[in-house]
Amino acid sequence: MDIEKQFEAAFSRITLENGQPLVSFEPEIVHACIVNNDFAKITLILPEDSPLRGSLPAQIEAEIKQIEQIERVAVEVLAAPPQENNPANSAAAKAASQQPKRTAYLQNYEAVIAVASGKGGVGKSTVSVNLALALTQKGYKVSLFDADIYGPSLPIMTGKRGEKPSVAANRLIPIETYGMQTMSIGNLVDENDAVIWRGPMVHQALEQLLRDTNWPGGDFMIIDLPPGTGDIQLSLSQLCELTGAVIVSTPQDVALIDAVKAAQMFSKVEIDILGVVENMSFFACPKCGEETAIFSRNGAEEACKKIQAPFLGAIPIEVDVRIGGDEGKPLMANNLDSAATHAFRTIAKNLVKSLEEG
Repeated sequence: MDIEKQFEAAFSRITLENGQPLVSFEPEIVHACIVNNDFAKITLILPEDSPLRGSLPAQIEAEIKQIEQIERVAVEVLAAPPQENNPANSAAAKAASQQPKRTAYLQNYEAVIAVASGKGGVGKSTVSVNLALALTQKGYKVSLFDADIYGPSLPIMTGKRGEKPSVAANRLIPIETYGMQTMSIGNLVDENDAVIWRGPMVHQALEQLLRDTNWPGGDFMIIDLPPGTGDIQLSLSQLCELTGAVIVSTPQDVALIDAVKAAQMFSKVEIDILGVVENMSFFACPKCGEETAIFSRNGAEEACKKIQAPFLGAIPIEVDVRIGGDEGKPLMANNLDSAATHAFRTIAKNLVKSLEEG
């Protein structure tokens, strides 16, 4: 059975709460179904007050995942069809394999760069903040967006814990931090509240933050992604014209394997890998200067050969990096002269070089 018929069969198995088949409901609920390799994005049209918003996305996700080819599903729920709606797109025709359409957010930036990692705990947010600061110190106009909906850390790391953005003309005003414009959902919800949202809700939250924030534009927008290759990564690939991604990893094999997976995910949605950063590369004793490769070393450089991406630099383990993040005074904002600050400057220089050569 071809992919189109498999999708038709999956939709035909779904019934609404009153027992009515989904495919016979009028007006049509399934607005679009776009497939790209093992990823499917389903767009539903449901009124804001529809009780189906609570149960139908999960039903559809479960059925679509029964299709052998499909491993990842994103279900987007809209209150009305988007303006570019084409009535010729039947539910069957929408299953044609094609690249998911990307929305034109953040077009007022010269470069929109996602900072990603295949797994958690590799220091991706630390790299995002200090890389953004290193670019700012080079004279670029930089904004920083914390897209980690489930675990936002930007407010803590930039000293803006508990601070709420102001609103003007129904738009959020980014919070200025160390010469950058920043925004995080952590500045909108209580940090002690767990964010328990399904994929569609996360997609809507991301789009709202992109759409309703008065981003000033400039040279760089740095987007700190959550770890992994899930809904948020896929949503950002559709909502923005990303210039490329920077992958952060630590040197040990388990982290590098996940870093390669993250790179492959971006490749599938046609987003360039601008380079790889090796964090926690080594520990230099502050007394004797001896370097110890606690998590192995140079693994990221080897991974770069596999994914054919530039190696941007290696960051050593320094206690000031951790202290800066915990106290809301990032390393690069403290005017320190250390191996780590030199590393971040090198990474910023190499990133600009990668963009110019690309």
